[in-house]
Amino acid sequence: MFQSFDTVNDPSVGAPRVASVRALMAKAGVVAWLVPRSDEYIGEYVPPSAERLRWLTGFSGSAGLAIVGTKAAALSTDGRYTIQAAAQVDAATYTVLDSTGAPWLEWLATKVPGGGAIGYDPRLHTATAVTALKTEAALHGFTLKAITANLVDRAWGRAQPKAPAGAIAIQPLSLAGVAAETKIADIQKVLVAAKQAAVVLTMSDSIAWVFNIRGIDIPHNPVPLCFALLHARGKAELFIDPAKLTVETKKYLSGLAKLSAPKDLAVRLAALKAAKGHKVRVDPATASAWIA
Repeated sequence: MFQSFDTVNDPSVGAPRVASVRALMAKAGVVAWLVPRSDEYIGEYVPPSAERLRWLTGFSGSAGLAIVGTKAAALSTDGRYTIQAAAQVDAATYTVLDSTGAPWLEWLATKVPGGGAIGYDPRLHTATAVTALKTEAALHGFTLKAITANLVDRAWGRAQPKAPAGAIAIQPLSLAGVAAETKIADIQKVLVAAKQAAVVLTMSDSIAWVFNIRGIDIPHNPVPLCFALLHARGKAELFIDPAKLTVETKKYLSGLAKLSAPKDLAVRLAALKAAKGHKVRVDPATASAWIA
């Protein structure tokens, strides 16, 4: 995987940006706000529009979590990045924690001894991670509060870059080896055997494999950022920005799936949830808590 080590960060932005997030925290009724590296696709490598951790802290590593408390803030990362983090963030604003050492919750408990609600965006954390965090947070007197109106996005405002709209390319059958129609049919057989109505695909590489497509939304990562819904019976659904499609790719994908905008996923998931007697497959280790 590719990572640029160019230094383009200004540590001095840390204090005012943390202050803007704290103002929103007070309105949201939370004593802390979590800012992970990942995006809604739970990817390690994210587009500029999802560089929330970097915007807030100045840290550009591929793994990290910022914790903004009411009076203190920290950046937790692993041993690969502790030196880099110390050089990129404002030491007067952030305490750099080694994620392999003392858990950040222990640090937060010393800064907010009375406990309270920790705010998080459920689109940016896996279902498995949130379940585990709820249990661990309770041991320190904290609860979790899901807030989909991301506080960093609100603080970032109009300066936040637009989501990428890189063109989709069709992977030739000579390289893919198996037609997308065959892959979808095989998945449907698995769903029928498991008596499940559908599966939600959230991992970009899985979707690229199923539909035999490639993307350029993230440099050096040949996958398109999108979501998919495969039904045991009936046509698949692909939730993708139409700006990514040419006449050729739209015709190709329309033959495989119903095409919808990413914003329509919420409506479809709500419909699945409301359908009585239906079981929907989702991977809690890779899908966001919001989707699960």
